Amino acid sequence: MGWQEDALTNANAVVNLVGGYTNQREMAAERIVRESLRVNPSALQITVSPKDDQLKLIAPLTHQPSVLPRLKLCEDYVRENCANFECMRLEANLIEEECERMKNTIYDRLK
Repeated sequence: MGWQEDALTNANAVVNLVGGYTNQREMAAERIVRESLRVNPSALQITVSPKDDQLKLIAPLTHQPSVLPRLKLCEDYVRENCANFECMRLEANLIEEECERMKNTIYDRLK
């Protein structure tokens, strides 16, 4: 049994907090969605990314023109493939508040 079956079989929600802003982010997002759909297609899919204007705060050396389309591509992949999803954009400097917002989103969507 691989990580997919261990982690996804009984999951109510899958939260994608993939970090980094290279093409590996895209590959990781695609794999998480693909495996989630294969193992547990009814699970709520949540993808989390920083707000566009927050990138300089959390990744100052990131080249925004290449990153913004990459974040959108990950969100589009979730939107196009998952029936039950939420794409969240978060404020970088409000960690506790944004964690609470993620938790509330999960609880509200799973009612």
